[in-house]
Amino acid sequence: MEFLVVIAFFGYIYYLRNYADLRTPSEKEATALSEGIKLYENGRTGDAFAYFDSKIRQKPKSCIAYLYRALCQKELQNPDAAIADMQAGLSYDDQVFPLHLELGKLYFEQNQPDKALVALNRAVALSEETSTDAYHWRAKALKQLGREKEAMHDAAHEVELKAVLSTNPQTSTTSKAPFFDKRLAINMVMIVMTSVLLVYVIKNAESIHLPYLVAVFAAISIGFVEPYRGWLLAVMQCILLVAGYFLLTSRPDDRARQELENFSLYGSMILTFAASFLGGFLKRALNMK
Repeated sequence: MEFLVVIAFFGYIYYLRNYADLRTPSEKEATALSEGIKLYENGRTGDAFAYFDSKIRQKPKSCIAYLYRALCQKELQNPDAAIADMQAGLSYDDQVFPLHLELGKLYFEQNQPDKALVALNRAVALSEETSTDAYHWRAKALKQLGREKEAMHDAAHEVELKAVLSTNPQTSTTSKAPFFDKRLAINMVMIVMTSVLLVYVIKNAESIHLPYLVAVFAAISIGFVEPYRGWLLAVMQCILLVAGYFLLTSRPDDRARQELENFSLYGSMILTFAASFLGGFLKRALNMK
């Protein structure tokens, strides 16, 4: 138990040291590449291109470096190279809104509205109603494809969204993903099974070590499958442990055995919260790489 507490403590310190920053990987990249971004924004396209070209050689999976090298290529009248860079950036991270938006704009400007529409559809989905640009350019692509009604709808929504954002830039009219979904329901079933296993181990183990070990592995699994909603599954597992133990099993007559089971039960509950917490951070850390 003491060993697990030490691991939990140093794990928390390690998290604060390395992963407390909740920005996305692309946002961190943009901050790290701010020098080159300023060069591009100040019109020093040649210098910016050299900067981002160097960064890509150093870090070949930097999607933001690919984005800005592509923008430089576009300014230097190399549209094919720009498209190739944007596609390379998306191959490493397809969740970056500006990459989809700029790729869609470039396809539109190259008179490829079909490809532009695909990229801009993705840009609209990723924008989460925080930018009007995706709607603006998608309306243009739809119009070029002769889909006038849809183009007018996007143009009208662009005006509406612009008014909303001017009033409150943080407002978003996009409905967020529901908290309770099919994945969470499936994971709740998993929690029922691990809770049954834990109660069985608590009732039959000869020491506290096996219940604690099972609790740690079960809780780490919680953190991995649900790095953001794991707290709910941890609460659910603790409730099921208490309910299952006190309502579905009989208390031992031997006092020593009863104390052993109590230590195993309450210790497992504590470890459920600690290990699920660490499991969630470990999953997020792996996702950042």
